[in-house]
Amino acid sequence: MTTLQTVDDRPLVDKDVDLFALMCQRRGWTEEYLREIESTEHDELLSLAEMVDALEDARAAGKKITIAPDFDVDGISSGVLGYAGLSELGFDVELHVPDYRRGHDLTPEDIAEINARWPDTRALLTCDGGVNSHHGIAAARALGWMTLVTDHHTELPPGSTADITVDPCRMDETYAHPGICGAHVLYQVIEAYTRVHQPGKLWEIRLLRLFAGLGTVSDVMPVLFENRQLIRDSLSIARLLWVAPPAPNGPHGDPAPHLIDIEEATLMKVLRMDPHHPVFLRAFQGFALLLKAFTETGKIRGRDDINEGFYGFYLAPAMNSPRRIETPLQPCFATFTADDTDAMLASAHEVIRGNDYRKRMTTEHLAALTGNDQPLAPWVYFSDAPAGMYGLLASQMMQRTGHPVVVVNRPADDDDIVSGSGRAPGWFDIIGCLDPHEGLRAVGHRQACGVKVERATLVDSLAEVLAEATRVALLDSDEDDIQGDLVLGPDSDCDAGLDDLRPLVEFVRRTELLTPFGHGFTEPVVQIAVEPLGLRIDRIGSEKQHLRLVTRAGLSCLWWNAAEDKHAALRDVVTRASRTEVGTLRFTARLQLNTFRGDTRVQAVIAEQIPSPL
Repeated sequence: MTTLQTVDDRPLVDKDVDLFALMCQRRGWTEEYLREIESTEHDELLSLAEMVDALEDARAAGKKITIAPDFDVDGISSGVLGYAGLSELGFDVELHVPDYRRGHDLTPEDIAEINARWPDTRALLTCDGGVNSHHGIAAARALGWMTLVTDHHTELPPGSTADITVDPCRMDETYAHPGICGAHVLYQVIEAYTRVHQPGKLWEIRLLRLFAGLGTVSDVMPVLFENRQLIRDSLSIARLLWVAPPAPNGPHGDPAPHLIDIEEATLMKVLRMDPHHPVFLRAFQGFALLLKAFTETGKIRGRDDINEGFYGFYLAPAMNSPRRIETPLQPCFATFTADDTDAMLASAHEVIRGNDYRKRMTTEHLAALTGNDQPLAPWVYFSDAPAGMYGLLASQMMQRTGHPVVVVNRPADDDDIVSGSGRAPGWFDIIGCLDPHEGLRAVGHRQACGVKVERATLVDSLAEVLAEATRVALLDSDEDDIQGDLVLGPDSDCDAGLDDLRPLVEFVRRTELLTPFGHGFTEPVVQIAVEPLGLRIDRIGSEKQHLRLVTRAGLSCLWWNAAEDKHAALRDVVTRASRTEVGTLRFTARLQLNTFRGDTRVQAVIAEQIPSPL
């Protein structure tokens, strides 16, 4: 690499530079690091062997186990995984559907519901929750139940009161990579049980990595170490459950997704070759039908569309939508557990319709959030939205501001308890920030958590604490994280031009070999500098809501949902560029390949426009 000069402390390089190598250098992705994060080696979780023994005792004695999951996608994935896995292994097992209105903790009301529906329950197995649910565990133990907790949330003093607790975030745990989801914790328990007591079932049980990988992506776990292969395995299994839509009018006719027969899926054919427990089979039928439903709604057009982005941006938000819009959670579980495939498919479509409604509600409440008086903005926002939407609104405001944001209910009195949700960039720890301050508490994950303020008079302090902690954290931040990994275009500070797109095709192909991307191992982002002269701007989409910008060299840049806000301003810049000299337009974007009729081209998906310094 030949350094030419320096602009704003960014070394410029020869235009023939290896862009992939440059990106890796700037991110610190050495060959050693990339090998290290692929390691799947890990220690055994504390008390895992003890829980395996307890499960075998329960199975041998014919004791009924009831699974009590959380209500988010990780909880749903955990519950389905446990229900399917233990059923296949011969357990007498039931699955409780939680009530999100009670919060994430297991409550005595949950225990009462379980006891009323399945009075012969003798063991309680929690997943993605329970480590700090002292009242719920006490209610279960009062009934004489054995209490088994699998969780991945931080154990708080005085510690879990369950008979056995498996949790990578236990106070005494030394697990090297504690950032694993609740579904992965339960999967490790069930796989360990199978390895010891029923090794002939290991192939079947390992198929349940499908759900553990979904939980990993949906709960925004670090895409590092054992999580990487878990996500790959999950996506591979999911692709084996997808069936391409038939074209009844011939190869050149329109596909008909509603005619998809999931029994034609490769994995379903394999599963039908041997006898399996109906609950186990239904879990995979349900997933296949969910993929069919997304294909019918146009979100999946080909097998390659089933990737970590599909999990994170389509499937997980849909499964999380009921608690956001305060509709029943049952369809999320029924998609994988209903007695017949028609009911499963209907449940899947109900979930997707609910998510469409959630999107509309988010837009409305976000407009209200930014349009109303917000005395503590940009750190704390008051909202009248359903409590389940606070996290979404906080996430939207965090993306706009670039710093931590908390959205809370609007208190009526100074002594009211104020609660809500906080979201933060990866460099900020909300829980650690609030922990030293009396009356301020956050529970959940460091960058995505519930926030509770003991008295409304302390909300001002919440905003002050966030502002000061952000100021301190930003002193150590790297501006390159905001600028992007590479700068592409005609300007003097660019790493490579956009006239010849062939090097970008090679860059994307090499980058794709590093998938999956996600929290802790994010997809590379580039800055593109586009000359307005000769730039073509089209409105696309069914409602002309998206933009497509095409440069003179043929680089297509897609900008989703930007037409209403950006089209007129961009057209004005292009018009002025035809009369006078105008500087380049700058965007942050992700590069991807698009193949159409055998022709593969690189295209950019714009994230945001970078304001001109002038």
